[in-house]
Amino acid sequence: MDSVDNRVRRMLMPVFGIDSIEEITPDKSLVQDLGAESLDFVEIVFLIENEFGIKIETKEIVSGGSSEENLFDEGKLTETGVRILRERLPHNPDRFMPNMTKMQIFMAITVGDLIHIISQRQAAENAQR
Repeated sequence: MDSVDNRVRRMLMPVFGIDSIEEITPDKSLVQDLGAESLDFVEIVFLIENEFGIKIETKEIVSGGSSEENLFDEGKLTETGVRILRERLPHNPDRFMPNMTKMQIFMAITVGDLIHIISQRQAAENAQR
């Protein structure tokens, strides 16, 4: 059985027109490094559902796999939001800072974050069974 890491990376290859899984490393930003646009995220969410059988909304990707609304105040990341994102997306946690906008967070999300969110969601769903 293939790891979540490799399954996600393979799943992303056609989205970005990449021929080699080695080009999609966990540290790559979906937006800044791979060039994801809003329609790509719609496709990614669709592919996650098909590949892993779990539903994730685009806004959950920005909030580290949570739909919590207390991350932001007037569109800016709060201190509580920083703490939550740093806990939920532990790879390079210092990239999350107070007052970041949702767009800035969106641009900072990496392949590794996506892998982590999927893994966490799968673990939660398996625990409920």
